[in-house]
Order: sequence, then C-alpha cells, then structure tokens
Amino acid sequence: MSGSKNSQRRFNTKYIEGLKVDARTDFKAPGEPGLILRVTPAGTKTWSLSYRRKSDGKKRRVTIGSFEEYGLAAIKARGAELRVAIAKGADPAGEKTAARNAETVSELLDIYLTDHAKAHKRSWREDQRIFSRDVKPAIGHCKARELRRTDVLAMLNGIRDRGAPIMANRTLAALRRAYSWALGESLVEQNPCTGISNRGAETVRTRVLSKDEIRSFWSSLDDACMSDAIKMALRLALVTGQRIGEICSVERHEINLADAVWSIPEQKAKNRLAHTVPLSPTAVALFETAMRSTNTDFLVPGRSNKLPDVAQSMDPSSVAHALRRCLPDMGFPVDPDTGKVIDPIKSHDLRRTCATGLAELGIAESTIARVLNHKSEIGKTITGKVYIRHGYEVEKRHALEAWAASLKEITVGQGQTSNVILMGQGG
Repeated sequence: MSGSKNSQRRFNTKYIEGLKVDARTDFKAPGEPGLILRVTPAGTKTWSLSYRRKSDGKKRRVTIGSFEEYGLAAIKARGAELRVAIAKGADPAGEKTAARNAETVSELLDIYLTDHAKAHKRSWREDQRIFSRDVKPAIGHCKARELRRTDVLAMLNGIRDRGAPIMANRTLAALRRAYSWALGESLVEQNPCTGISNRGAETVRTRVLSKDEIRSFWSSLDDACMSDAIKMALRLALVTGQRIGEICSVERHEINLADAVWSIPEQKAKNRLAHTVPLSPTAVALFETAMRSTNTDFLVPGRSNKLPDVAQSMDPSSVAHALRRCLPDMGFPVDPDTGKVIDPIKSHDLRRTCATGLAELGIAESTIARVLNHKSEIGKTITGKVYIRHGYEVEKRHALEAWAASLKEITVGQGQTSNVILMGQGG
C-alpha cells in the first residue's frame, strides 16, 4: 500500500474489515513504521512488525496477533510499544523463537499466551491473571513435559482449601486449555489435566438488581471512587444490556448518533455475530458525553502501563475490580463480621437486570434474545438461521426505549433528581 494521502485516509477499520484478496497480500499501515497487515484469501488478517535488530542490523519480523485481537487503534499502540522496546535493544522475533525451546510450565504458559490465546481468545487477560496468581507460583518451576496430575491436583486443592472452589475450577479450565494447545503443537506429550474433575459445584448466577438497588446504584455512581470511563461503562451495561467487554471496546466510528445505532462488528462480538444495538435517548446521551470526554478512538478508554500517554480500550477486569471495591460505599450491605458485601453485584448482573426488566415490560423473549445477541435464539432453527433475514431492528428499538423509560421512572420518578445528563434528556 502506498503512503499517499488517499491511502492514509482510507486505511481505517471499515476499509480493513472489507479487505478481500485473491492471494496472500501484505498491507503496510501508513504512518506506522514496520507495521504490516497480512490478509489471506480465506479472510485471515494478521498484524506483524518488520524491524532491524539493534545488535547487528539484521532485518526481522515478528507476528503480533490477529485483527480480531488488535483493531487499528490498538495495533498502533502495540506497535509503538514494540518500537520503543526494539530501540532499547529488544528482539521480539528472537524472543519468540527462544520461547519455543522453553522447558518449564511458566515458559510453556507464556508461549501459549503469546502464540495462541492473545490471537484467538478475547479473555486471554483472564488466563494470564490466573497463571500469574495461582499456577506459576505453585508449579511454574516444574518441567512442562514432566508435570504430573498429582502436581495439578495439589495446586487445585490448595486453591479450593483457601475458600475459592470456583476459582479452582477456572484455573483447571485455563491450564487444561493451555496443555491441550501445547499437545497439538507437539510441545508436550500428554495433558496432565485430563481426568481431573472440578473442585467445586458450579451454579448458574441469577443475581438481578431490585428497583431500590437500581436507584441506589445509579445515584451512587456519581460519587463512586472510580474513573468516569468505568462509570460510563457500567451505566451503558444497564441501559443497553450489552456485554461489558463489548462496551469497553467500543470505538467512535461504531456509533451513529444521527441514526441512534451502535454497530458491534463480528470480531468484537463474543459469539462472532455482528450486532446492531438501537440506542435509546438515554444511551445516545451517554455516548454523546463519552465522545466529548475523550479525543481518542476509544469511547471507554484505558491506559497502557508501559506507555501511559497511549490510549487503548478499557480492560473489562478494571471495571469488575472497581465495582467490587466500591460496592460498600454504594449502599450495598456489608457483613459486620467479615467486612464483605453480603450479596454483591457484578457487571454482568446489569445485563441480566436489563433482560429481566424487558421481560417485566412484556417484551417477547425472542426479541430480548436479539437485544442480547444470543446466538442460541438467532440460530436455533433452520428457519431462523437461514431463511429469516429480518433484523428485528424495530422490535429491539421499541424494547430498549421502553427499558430506558422504565429506568427513568425508577431513578428519578419519585421526586428525586440526578445530576447525570442521561435520565432527564432526550425522552
């Protein structure tokens, strides 16, 4: 791709999403030294960075990840991070090759994260946290090829015995996935997690906020000790019913304020189904505020630890941690003996509360499923999967506008006022 002004103008997310090639083709990102997007006829789009090694000037190239993982704004930030490291003498391609010769469990997990999880799992950061918190301290020093089932069981039982059986289950699942991948790559000869059962019984979470809790939650967000971006994400989760990860990754070009529509591309949707979210006046007001509050592409921005001046999308875990930390100050009752919130809420409960609220308003379950972008409903029959091309946009808009009106009544309908822009405007 040339460096002309025209090519720079058109090299945006929409252009990249529409790229189709007959043969494997490399596209250079204008204004981003060494950054390359490789597109295959099958539609695979992979970012890499071409550079010269500082030690000897040898030309190198390292794969960074897929377009699904790194949108245009995110890859620019990642490219900047790598170029800073390379300028200091780092050799990312060499480090990746060396990692292939890793011997310990810790080294194997790092390979898995770099070579697979980051490119194919939206939740790779959660795997990384699990590995850092529990796996590496306990068994990271073990030889990857010699890890025994008894070693894994001892680690999992330790997590369970500290009162975290569900976390033990999550740790088992993450380690099992990593070893399954490593087995397929011939990095190990067996999966030591095979045959190990969960350490605790799994229960389906059903937590829904009551009307009083909604009112308290909404008003207390004003003074909560968290960033404005996190407050915005939480409000959008309750108003739109969308997943917190999809909200955190929303970019400016995905919002059409004139038509009051949010378009979630397939690479960001959890179920890989592109999704259109009609925006109620409440949601429009929230997004208008977000657009005024940041000059980045990301409307719910976070910050890079390595490059604090480089904007990136908010990590969903940051929202979860902030909410959990602030619940006691938001009016949720605390057990005096333990100091813990008695019945805490999580960000996903806001999505469930929206769905429940829609049902209470008489919205059909099939419409609610489409508001939530549940694949099980959309493709449960051959008729719905293949023949029905209707997008249910009118029905979804009616549902979300009815829910916004209900929220307005709940939060300010009893003589209360709110200094948040959204509830009193647009409707």
